[in-house]
Amino acid sequence: MNPPSRQQELEDLLVSFVVLVFIFSNFEAGLIPYVIPAVLTAFVFHELAHRQVARKYGYVAFYRRWDMGIALALGIGILTKLTTGQSWVFAALGAVYIYAPYQFWDDREAYGRISLSGPLTNIAVGTVAGLIARYYLAPYTMPWAVLRFTASINLWLAFFNLLPVPPLDGYKVLRWNSGYWAVAIGAAYLLRSVL
Repeated sequence: MNPPSRQQELEDLLVSFVVLVFIFSNFEAGLIPYVIPAVLTAFVFHELAHRQVARKYGYVAFYRRWDMGIALALGIGILTKLTTGQSWVFAALGAVYIYAPYQFWDDREAYGRISLSGPLTNIAVGTVAGLIARYYLAPYTMPWAVLRFTASINLWLAFFNLLPVPPLDGYKVLRWNSGYWAVAIGAAYLLRSVL
């Protein structure tokens, strides 16, 4: 598997980002300005965290979009918007691929840490955004709404990705360390409930 060019990786991130913005904004133009910062921090920062931690371990790592996942996400989003008025989010638009050509064993700790880095980034961003919105901003203003979306989407994405189902991050984290997995998924769930 050859790594894509830097331009291809940026294009893959951008396409996935735009699709998520449309779905999370419920295909409503008025919500897009509120959702852009939320998806930027929730999706792009999540994927870049995986990539950077993998590179720290010496792996070749890059983001690749999954066109079938993008088509599925758009199809589900549009269909549910038309039938229920609210688009459902199917967030499997791509992934960070890790390539270790000379490693012939499964390094559970490295893969666990790489997998945990994305959701931890979401938990950190979601917590900071939620606390600022709750304690430092006037309710129902534009900055408050942006930070509420940012907190909600980041914490939802952390919880979703920590579900212990392959190929989600939670499966790899649980295989490595069940204690870290339990604390992370519990924190994502609780913080989303209170912030």
